[in-house]
Amino acid sequence: MSDAGYTIIEPPSLEEWLGTVKNRAMLVALLSWLQLRLSETLKDNSPALRIDVIRVDYLGAYPALGVHGNNDVPADIAERLNALTEQILSSSSVADFLNFALDDGIDWTVEAQTLLDP
Repeated sequence: MSDAGYTIIEPPSLEEWLGTVKNRAMLVALLSWLQLRLSETLKDNSPALRIDVIRVDYLGAYPALGVHGNNDVPADIAERLNALTEQILSSSSVADFLNFALDDGIDWTVEAQTLLDP
């Protein structure tokens, strides 16, 4: 999935990893976990918004979060999602993420390749 039609969200707490991490599979897993948590948090207040893990092409391809909302994306969505991401990361344990990443039966290497490879 490309970034066309999406508002790209690159949480400041993850920006160091988004363009440089060598383990793309782990980064896609982390973003997928955040996407799920963010979507659950926003579903009641903003049901028209859809959050996905997308491919961004800027000095190479890398994964990021993308928000799509049928022309109804609030102007402050990046700030809201960045704050929610910080809250999720600070209130969750490593075990929460690992349970998601390891328990789903998903091959994150394949997911990363599908998303990021041409």
